[in-house]
Amino acid sequence: MKHIVVIGAGAAGMVAAGTAAEQGAKVTLIEKMPKPGRKIAITGKGRCNLTNLKEWNDFAPHVHPVNRYFKPAFYAFTSADVVAFFNSIGLPTKLERGSRVYPASERAFDVIDTLVRWLNGLGVEVLYNTAVTGLVMGGELTEIRAENVGESQGGGKGQAERQVVGVRVKKVSVLGAEVVAQAEEREIAADGVVVATGGMSYPGTGSTGDGYAFAEQAGHRIEPIFPSLTALMPASFDRRLEGIQLRNVALELHANGTVKQTEEGEVHFTDLGIEGPIGFRVSRKAVQALIKGHKVALRMNLKPALSREQLMVRWEHENGTDTVWNTDVLEKKVRSFLPKELVKPFADYVRKGGTAGEGGLHPVDALQDWVFPIAGYEGWRRAVVTA
Repeated sequence: MKHIVVIGAGAAGMVAAGTAAEQGAKVTLIEKMPKPGRKIAITGKGRCNLTNLKEWNDFAPHVHPVNRYFKPAFYAFTSADVVAFFNSIGLPTKLERGSRVYPASERAFDVIDTLVRWLNGLGVEVLYNTAVTGLVMGGELTEIRAENVGESQGGGKGQAERQVVGVRVKKVSVLGAEVVAQAEEREIAADGVVVATGGMSYPGTGSTGDGYAFAEQAGHRIEPIFPSLTALMPASFDRRLEGIQLRNVALELHANGTVKQTEEGEVHFTDLGIEGPIGFRVSRKAVQALIKGHKVALRMNLKPALSREQLMVRWEHENGTDTVWNTDVLEKKVRSFLPKELVKPFADYVRKGGTAGEGGLHPVDALQDWVFPIAGYEGWRRAVVTA
């Protein structure tokens, strides 16, 4: 009987361990945290969105940087297969708007409990509070030719790998983000090792990038990584905006004066800055531009369904053609155009003349071009994914 070691008891690790056990392998699942599925527990605001039933052509534009690399995996185990799998191990599911699939109970912990029961039933050995400190390598370095790993990932020179014959582990306790060793290292021999450690986002759940070191140890080349689906932090953020959520707005990402991306939908202002669905969508390119030292700005259109001319006609119909107002008058005039909690911050932005601070900014222009210079982004602590 072959012995398979799986590193990481998240969603991928638990499914990999159970699948290997179903194929007749002896399986050891190793997790440095005291409990499994820490990231599952916070997914979907605690409801755990299991998958999405949209077709590949709808899904592909959201896979970066090269979606064709992922296409074979998408069809090898489709989203419908994901639903069938969870149903087969005893988790009822339900379909919601946007083709999203959730557990019928809407409880992420039910997903974790179902996976753990499945593993226990298959006899998978699970070692908690156990950190893998490295791979045990054997054999000679062998080249993986670029055509075998996909030209988009290889760069033409190929990669090298060595046979993995086990792992080195030690018992640990986890105090916040700190992992404290409790015992000496020991080796666990294996016929195969599955690395399912996740990326770097939300390190408090145990995702601290261990797998990159393991892959590098095995001879793989590691591409630079960065946080994505993360908050973008305006250079001068009006704290009165915190907690405001806006629907049906447009967001343009500018880097060094060039439009890089445009999205329409929902924006959330949070304690960190600009988030929400379309804020997250532009965050990948925004973070990349910031890392390169580019000047980054988000330009928000609060009325994207109207042309400037249409909006001006409405404005003048309601407010006349005056262009000089004190703060109280300006606030009164914009109330019919904005949610009430946005009125004061918006009026102050217009009164100060936008980001340039030069005055003379018409409210109609600000309604369709509210500029937020971006000074930074939230790192791994609250980034949703690793890019």
